[in-house]
Amino acid sequence: MIKQAFFQGKNKKRRYFEGWYFKCISVDRKHAIAIIPGMAIDPQGKKHAFIQVINAVNGKTWYHHFPYSEFSARSGEFDVEIENNSFNAQGLSLNVDTEDGSIKGRLTFNNSYPFPTGRKNPGIMGPFGWLPFMECYHAIIHLYHEINGSIELDGEILDFNGGVGYIEKDYGRSFPKTYLWLQASHFETRNASFVFSRANIPFLGMEFPGFFAYFTDFNGITRRFATYNFSRLEKWEVDTEKGTCAGEMEGPNGALAFTAQMVGGGRLRAPVDGRMDREVVESITAKVWVRLTNNQGEIIFESSSSEAGMERSG
Repeated sequence: MIKQAFFQGKNKKRRYFEGWYFKCISVDRKHAIAIIPGMAIDPQGKKHAFIQVINAVNGKTWYHHFPYSEFSARSGEFDVEIENNSFNAQGLSLNVDTEDGSIKGRLTFNNSYPFPTGRKNPGIMGPFGWLPFMECYHAIIHLYHEINGSIELDGEILDFNGGVGYIEKDYGRSFPKTYLWLQASHFETRNASFVFSRANIPFLGMEFPGFFAYFTDFNGITRRFATYNFSRLEKWEVDTEKGTCAGEMEGPNGALAFTAQMVGGGRLRAPVDGRMDREVVESITAKVWVRLTNNQGEIIFESSSSEAGMERSG
């Protein structure tokens, strides 16, 4: 089985990208940032590395560009370095100071909940993750972890001691033309993690709508809803002007309903054939409500989160 957290692009020559997404929320919820290290190769074979940053408080984003020679990733291990910056499952270290801005500091991750994988439980994409010709692959690395440390972002000290975070990654040629992604960990009633994505997926010259959702409260309640496990997205509503969406899913072990509201947000660069020249809008302070019921219709979880990630395109 492919260890999706590891670097997959060693032998890629053109039309390729790979990026790891670190979401960090402070214990008082006053600070929320996302840090995205990665690399990209355009159709002509020109390579570069990058570190993207989004500050949820003011919506400001940075795209720090690096020569590809400054990028390295260990074989058989999730360990990435870009110049004087390092990223892995145990934490990250930042030392960026350019004319576009600066970000410095170190965060360590503890008490992590990795996404469960195994022979009978592949990654979040299920069997689609094994197909060799998908335009984009998605993997969840940590559903949840605790954070220690601080970050200095353009001269402002952001204290993340006692905060929580999340790690995922994408790799392939391009992001889907049309998609929506949600991720929430800060629920009002108890610790839980919820991830949802819906996209129009190119496949063998055609295109079909696919989705996945994963919920866990880390105490025995775990549910997966996805196209590949015969779940159904019974209701799907999007209002691009209001920045809202709502969905209702039914699967083998119950049903899940959710609503989401985009709050704030900034523009991030996304890949098209390995070129990082497409813009998408992402918020890390979106509002998400989730209700999970069992097969008997009994509510087993219902709560809201106000520090959710929400990204949409198309």
